[in-house]
Amino acid sequence: MKIAFVNDSCERLGVGSIAAVLKANGHSVRLFTDPQLFDDENLSCKPLNRLFEYRKTIIAGLEEYNPDLIGFSVVTDFYQWACRMAMAVKSRMNVPIIFGGIHPTTVPERVIENAFVDMLCVGEGEFPVLELVESMARGNIDYSIKNLWFKKNGGIIRNPVRPLIADLDVLPPPDKEIFRQASPHFLQCYYVMASRGCSNACSYCCHSYVKKLYGPHERYVRFRGVAKVIDELRGAKQKFPMSMVRFHDDDLMAASSSWLEDFSRRYAGEVAVPFACFVHPSTVTQEKAEWLASAGCHDVELGVQSVSEKTRREIMNRNVPAKQLERAINVLKNAGLRIITDNIIGMPGQSPEENIDMLEFYNRNRVMKIYCFGFRYYPKTAIIEQARENGSLSAEDVTSLEEGHNVQAFISGGDSLTLEMRQIQTFFAFLLYLPAEINTLIIRYRLYRLMLPLPYCIAVIFSNWLRIPYRYNWALHITVCRYRYFVTGKVKRWFFSAVRRIPWVSKCGERGESARTAEREDENSVCKQCH
Repeated sequence: MKIAFVNDSCERLGVGSIAAVLKANGHSVRLFTDPQLFDDENLSCKPLNRLFEYRKTIIAGLEEYNPDLIGFSVVTDFYQWACRMAMAVKSRMNVPIIFGGIHPTTVPERVIENAFVDMLCVGEGEFPVLELVESMARGNIDYSIKNLWFKKNGGIIRNPVRPLIADLDVLPPPDKEIFRQASPHFLQCYYVMASRGCSNACSYCCHSYVKKLYGPHERYVRFRGVAKVIDELRGAKQKFPMSMVRFHDDDLMAASSSWLEDFSRRYAGEVAVPFACFVHPSTVTQEKAEWLASAGCHDVELGVQSVSEKTRREIMNRNVPAKQLERAINVLKNAGLRIITDNIIGMPGQSPEENIDMLEFYNRNRVMKIYCFGFRYYPKTAIIEQARENGSLSAEDVTSLEEGHNVQAFISGGDSLTLEMRQIQTFFAFLLYLPAEINTLIIRYRLYRLMLPLPYCIAVIFSNWLRIPYRYNWALHITVCRYRYFVTGKVKRWFFSAVRRIPWVSKCGERGESARTAEREDENSVCKQCH
């Protein structure tokens, strides 16, 4: 069977894992990616996005590949993108379409209503999708597969979820080849997960819902064996250029000390590539920080979220004492690890004074980079119910966010930020460049209110790209490569298309063939630029 995945501009780790399982069982898998040029988290310009849109190219590729099944891995921020793309595909191809990922997992009833969605996957997809494809290959779809919802005879079949995969080591290493073939920007940083699940259930996070979906009897946090993680990375290093590794676990320090010790020794000896990871303040210890540093960790992204202990406890469901927060920062610094912190402003119930406290906190506790995200609601998270109870959200608001309408990604804006909040975000872009004495004056006299809020595409230069040494700035490498590859590719295609329309060229078969040959070689030449 031939399976196609249509992907947004980000690497979806679940797709790579599902593809590996399918390939291991003899099926063909190919990925088609939309670079989302000028309509991503960094930059939005609708006229340029329309000029450089790739929808027709993707559909033409799908028609040529002629798959038996088309899959979309969907996050809320890109749900409307996925709907538009799937609708366009369905208008040209009579192929079943399946939606999976966190958005269909949280609001399956809403997603399955779409005419272009034939089935969807709730929760982990490796074995449900394999069972689906195997039944399709036999010519008789199995409509009883757990985790899958189907449309059949005008009705909807809602199968229950199966238990979580208890032993992640039964899975093959994720397939990165499908991403490499789609675009070189996916290989600017190697994404990996050593675990699944999170030990926390923050009110604004999807884990607050997914944990309830599976219930208390399930072992939600599961780590792969160290040997499996190292084998994956060592094999990838032999196949692909690997200059940076990004662990996308919710909290790598949630691993046991023995796991981290074994991992650190083997990673330093057998992989030896700088890496970055996420950590939670409550799991930071001196021993674990030293193991990460000795393994070659360049930076850790620490979830601070709020400097107010009351907000963390009562609104966010993050029970991190104030002393533990500052201690975590000091421990990481003492181990030689560079720190990036995640923070949220604009949450319901946060006071204006809390934003001032956050500015003062980071003026005292200098780190490598500060993320100041605007809060936004995500479907079925615990804070949704809180907001409905206190009147912050209406039923219409909930419907709109479940449909992914008027979405402003948290990284660039959030749902509703006041002018002063956006000015504080702008100030954060420069706070770490200024002496503490200057910042103290700005904070004391609220001089940040004189600042013009910067568009995210400008602020990100100062708050992100200039804060991390270029070699380790994986996000910058990915963005630059993506734009270089797809913009250059589109411009060259325009050029060769124009050349072929010139009368004397079209009459000269040899020259026309030369143009077509050069066009076919175009992708390889652009790939080499990115490496």
